[in-house]
Amino acid sequence: MSIEIQTVAAVSGLLLLLTLIQGTRNVLLLGLPTAAGNQHNIDPWTGANDRLNRATRNLIEAIAIFAPIAIAVQVLGLTNEWTALGAKVFLVSRVIHAIVFVIGVPWVRTTAWTGGVVGIVMVALPLLG
Repeated sequence: MSIEIQTVAAVSGLLLLLTLIQGTRNVLLLGLPTAAGNQHNIDPWTGANDRLNRATRNLIEAIAIFAPIAIAVQVLGLTNEWTALGAKVFLVSRVIHAIVFVIGVPWVRTTAWTGGVVGIVMVALPLLG
């Protein structure tokens, strides 16, 4: 299995982890009956809780862009050392992005987001040529 596909799996694992943290947080802070319900009448999340939700949504958006590109590169046999490096850059950047987003470090968050975009572009380049 290529590093590009392994990265899709690893980033999906990160998304699962963030989702499990959200679910656990919901039960702990809202109580099981509310967390298991529709959660229509809860106050908006603030601080780290809001940032956790936004980091999770942002990661979903990134996976939606990265995964089809990585799969296409794999299926078309276009993987190479640059696509592998791009996948690694994407993975490391997204892990850093999730952590610093939740703890609230704005400039590092933006730099990590940019690194993720660079990683996507590196993986996508063979598809353009």
